[in-house]
Amino acid sequence: MSQPHLLLVDDSEAVLAFERAALSRHYAISTALNGREALEKIPQLLPAAILLDLSMPEMDGDEVLAQLQRMPALKRIPVIIISSEKGRAEACLLAGAKAFLAKPIRAEDLLPLVERVLTQARIDGRAGNLAVLFVSVGALELGLPLEQVRSVLHQTATQPLPLGPSYLRELLTLHGEPVAVLDLARRLGTEHAQPRLERKLVVIENDGVLLALCVDAVRDPEEIPAAFLLRPDQLGGSQHGALREALLAVARTSRGPLPIIDPRALLSRDLLRKLAAHLPGAAA
Repeated sequence: MSQPHLLLVDDSEAVLAFERAALSRHYAISTALNGREALEKIPQLLPAAILLDLSMPEMDGDEVLAQLQRMPALKRIPVIIISSEKGRAEACLLAGAKAFLAKPIRAEDLLPLVERVLTQARIDGRAGNLAVLFVSVGALELGLPLEQVRSVLHQTATQPLPLGPSYLRELLTLHGEPVAVLDLARRLGTEHAQPRLERKLVVIENDGVLLALCVDAVRDPEEIPAAFLLRPDQLGGSQHGALREALLAVARTSRGPLPIIDPRALLSRDLLRKLAAHLPGAAA
């Protein structure tokens, strides 16, 4: 696996040499001698982090930081200010820097600080991401939030369930407990692409009640970055049709835009309560 890339920005060749020596065993390194050169290199390198001096010729670190904060594509890159001007630490942090390290710097301080900043950046970068299980039903592919999925089963023997609409007429036994089966193809008004014995059952939990969704196929789980998710209020007039009430987001994927739904919205709470009360073994 390739090493994370750092951009070191300082007008002192000696400082750059020291930082390179301290960090090069763990990171790929590029350097810039002033802010203008740094801003030219950052969009090309897209470094994992920037170590930035404040007082430099042509353009100082303050202006570099300010320009990065105005660029959505570059704002996410964490900046560590390295400067002898200790009195400016708070202002730098308020302006968007992730850390401040005072000169003269020591290798034993620099390496752990960079590691902490990069670890936090990875955590922050995952905020808003959504783990999704994509399933196929007929010609449709849609996603289910992975946190709602309890298990995925091969199609198994079921019993008839007289209660409920046409898409909710089967029952299976899972670990000794009755679980209703919702035929997702019928619920969405389409036809299955797979014969019955080749279908899958995705078990979700809805208000403490297990429910199995009958689908044609299941992909491996994927994590969709927040930047690739369009929420319903961003979709304008496109949120309509059978998935309207259940739509959580649309994911931009290599397979095209795919809806992500809340499977709990496929079944009303009233129907779910009635179903739970009439399942075999329910308390009287």
